[in-house]
Amino acid sequence: MSPIENINIGEVQTKELSLMYSYEDLKREIKSSPIDYLELHKLQIKVGQLGEAYVYEQECKKLAGTKYISEIDESKASDPKNGYDILSFTREGELLHIEVKATTGKEETFYLSNHEYQTAKRMKESNMNYAIYFVKEVMSDNPKLIKIHDITDNEEYNFEEMNWKVTRI
Repeated sequence: MSPIENINIGEVQTKELSLMYSYEDLKREIKSSPIDYLELHKLQIKVGQLGEAYVYEQECKKLAGTKYISEIDESKASDPKNGYDILSFTREGELLHIEVKATTGKEETFYLSNHEYQTAKRMKESNMNYAIYFVKEVMSDNPKLIKIHDITDNEEYNFEEMNWKVTRI
């Protein structure tokens, strides 16, 4: 049996140390690759659907043992004209319109369309229950669910306008 040779790691090229990419090589490759916006959008849709499924399950747990559990309607998410994703209930039987926002990270930021904001505002003016359920770390074993019951008048959140609709006249 031959002795193990001591090697000065500083003298060895990075490529010799790894069968995969080195950190710097991989970072350089990612930075130089064009963003595939279609794939990014598909991933965002899946993350949103995952958030909706999580909230639906949470609502089922909340309403377990009530007659309202069978009334939860998650099909609302398939029609963006609604301005919310899930029609649920409080345990007392009041309608609850839920807009779901989800992220895989820990960030405190989500995007709300003008239509969703106007829906929240209109429902508040009509004394209807509208809430945003923000699911953080949706891919983790323990997602964090934040319930925001009045986004239209909430000092904990800052609004920043991001998009403009442009139409040729």
